[in-house]
Amino acid sequence: MTLNEYSFRLAINMKENLQDKKEAIYWASVKLLHENGFHSTPMSLIAKEANVAAGTIYLYYKNKEDLLNNLYLEIKKKYSASLMEGVSDSLPVRDAFEKVWRNSVNFELQHIEEYSVMEQYRNSPFVKMETVEEGLKIFQPVMSLVEKAKREKIIKPLTTDVFFALFFSPAGEIVKAAMRNKDELPEETLSATFQGCWDAIKS
Repeated sequence: MTLNEYSFRLAINMKENLQDKKEAIYWASVKLLHENGFHSTPMSLIAKEANVAAGTIYLYYKNKEDLLNNLYLEIKKKYSASLMEGVSDSLPVRDAFEKVWRNSVNFELQHIEEYSVMEQYRNSPFVKMETVEEGLKIFQPVMSLVEKAKREKIIKPLTTDVFFALFFSPAGEIVKAAMRNKDELPEETLSATFQGCWDAIKS
């Protein structure tokens, strides 16, 4: 092995090690924030859960607010990507909206902790306007579908906040109820709830 090869391998290993630590911090943050809430989760506790030195966490984030804002955006990216799975221009508009809606339910069921953190952030004092705006950019594929349906007068010209409240919030509520009661979500519940959401937004 030459010195150049050794230096290259060392750099790769360091990069992978840093990425591993960042991922450990991500999952430790998700776990603790879900369990304890934002105010009861200090950076020191996250570092301990991630099994990294207390100072290591500050290599990636300036402070707790910076961590929370970045964490929110990372989860938002995963959520947004999941919503558009299986959605294509060839789908009828109603079918595309139903696919997005069911994808949302599936994400909430399969990523309970991450979805919980995302929802907590939206209602926390740590919210930064630039993070909210960045989150909307991440959500652009979904919003493009919404705007197209508005232009074609398939759905009502609702504001973004009202659209989310009518279309996505009921999905969250039935998931919460299922988790609380430790029940599965039967198809008839999913179909009926989606139909109610669709009726609320369609023109």
